[in-house]
Amino acid sequence: MIVPVYGRARYLVEALDAVLGQTPCPDEVIVVDDGSPVPLVLGPGHTAACRLVRRERRGGPGVARDTALALLETDLVACADADDVWLPGKLAAQLRALDEHPEVALCFGAAVIVGPDGEPTGEHWETLPTGVLTPAFLAPLLFEHNPIPTSSILARRQALRAAGGFTGPPLGEDWALWLRLLTRGERFLCEPGAVVRYRRHVGGITSDIATLAASSFFIHETHGGLVDEATRRRVKAADLTALARGRVRDRRYAAARSALAQAARLSRPGPRELLLRALLRVPVLRGALGRRDPYR
Repeated sequence: MIVPVYGRARYLVEALDAVLGQTPCPDEVIVVDDGSPVPLVLGPGHTAACRLVRRERRGGPGVARDTALALLETDLVACADADDVWLPGKLAAQLRALDEHPEVALCFGAAVIVGPDGEPTGEHWETLPTGVLTPAFLAPLLFEHNPIPTSSILARRQALRAAGGFTGPPLGEDWALWLRLLTRGERFLCEPGAVVRYRRHVGGITSDIATLAASSFFIHETHGGLVDEATRRRVKAADLTALARGRVRDRRYAAARSALAQAARLSRPGPRELLLRALLRVPVLRGALGRRDPYR
């Protein structure tokens, strides 16, 4: 299994304890230090059980995962981000599920969203139907957004490598991989007994709204053939609106207005978008924009 890490990994001990506490325990755990300014050092409780690999230059989580994928010798590959936690029984439930469905390339589970303190935030992570999901069902749904928690997956190594691995856009590289798998005709499996705690915190990479929106835009442009023209236009408008909100956080107001104008040409703006456009015209008011929690 693979754990990518960059920088100060304040939750890594908890993440690794949860992985190594599974019954059965993963056959191999590779922790990839993705070029952290201060090289990562594992604690004494994890040194013997985990293999630490360091990249000298930061490549992002997708490149870090591919570094480990090239080294793994197991037939199955699991992922866990350094700030997420596997709940007990997660791995066992997926091993049973994949044994029962040898035709499936990837098994994923459910997520409970927690904050920095580990307590549930009250947010709801979308759940998908239990059991085997075909590309015809899943691809159009997955095109619009990514409801699969990366830390919950257990996949067949051959399928991941055949689909090009995890390398992709700066963010959403996992999402891009799921879509490539589906394009290849691979089936997925939803196992609700495989549960992870997915952590929201300001230092998390998904708090970068502008980069997340740009990556989403790239993914939708790349895989637009999965859906009809009306869906492509609607989703592109949503990406441009998200990009505008990211530009507001960066104080790039002209770029934000431009993105909102492009979105409006694709899809009629809603009340929130109209309000944002109005506030951006008033210097005194727009300075207060972009200060909220990026996850709210």
